[in-house]
Amino acid sequence: MREQPHYTNILTKEFFLEYYYKKRMSFPKIRELLMKRGYPIGMGTIYKYCKRLGFKTRNSSEARREWDKNCIDYDISHLTESILEAIDGFLLGDGCIHPYKGKYFEVGRLGCGVEHKEFCEYLMSFFQVYNPIIKSYKHKKMKSGQVMSGRSKHHPDLYKQYLRWYPEESNKSNKRVKQLPEDVRITPISVMMWYLGDGCASCNNNSVSIKLSTDGFKPEKVEFLVNKLKEKNILCYRNNSNRILLRAKGIPAFFNFIGRKSPISCYNYKFDRIPIWRFEAKRMKEIANEFNLDYNRLCYFIKIKKLSCYRLSEKGRPRFLSEHIEKIKELIKTGELF
Repeated sequence: MREQPHYTNILTKEFFLEYYYKKRMSFPKIRELLMKRGYPIGMGTIYKYCKRLGFKTRNSSEARREWDKNCIDYDISHLTESILEAIDGFLLGDGCIHPYKGKYFEVGRLGCGVEHKEFCEYLMSFFQVYNPIIKSYKHKKMKSGQVMSGRSKHHPDLYKQYLRWYPEESNKSNKRVKQLPEDVRITPISVMMWYLGDGCASCNNNSVSIKLSTDGFKPEKVEFLVNKLKEKNILCYRNNSNRILLRAKGIPAFFNFIGRKSPISCYNYKFDRIPIWRFEAKRMKEIANEFNLDYNRLCYFIKIKKLSCYRLSEKGRPRFLSEHIEKIKELIKTGELF
């Protein structure tokens, strides 16, 4: 098809210097301008003339930033170790990554839907470099009648994490399903995010139960996660519901690892329900080993009531709180307990 003569007259070097470089207009904006002036010139022709005149065209990320002022540069990676541990904590819970595969780039964005605005703000605060936004939507299943939706901007960093957390599966639909990666970060931050979003603390009389939801992960992945927690001295196991349940001895280590106070008030109850003695009490065997004492003699001192202890019930196992341990130290100094 023969070129129209006015194309050469309009699409000049001066034209591109004025609109493409000085005013930073994108090709769609330039086409819109030309259409208003009565020149129905396609973007392909505009691009061809721009290249022919020796201009270096902007890549897709640069072009997007011309019209989206809140856009982030696709050519700059923000995957620091702190971002990675936050992503892992986010995805250990109910967070997800939505991928988008364009013609020139592959990007993803973080997304979550939670009940409390405070929790949504807490989660999104770790991803400020990806320009997150928070909106509320009506949702009948939520107590408040609405769900707080948090989502980040798209970025290639997040597509890489999508591939890491959503491996290819040999199933009929070829759908990628979220699964635990081998290099998952188990840190105070990631486990705190996980516990706040997908953890449950229940207390019945003096019995405490701490569960971490892992329903969507394969059993072997959950066992792998159990071993990762055990490496942090957090004693736990996978129960029949494919969830992680902390053992009684693992509860103090768990809260010593993530912290004993909630960073957000809406989930204070997940910490306040734990009786203080759970963190301080030591069993008789621990005390005997710590002070190099004879276990039977320690039992005898309790029997004759020369040494007091704490029991959950009348016939419960003896436990020693800080005041009991101080008394043990005194008896050791006097030579009565050896």
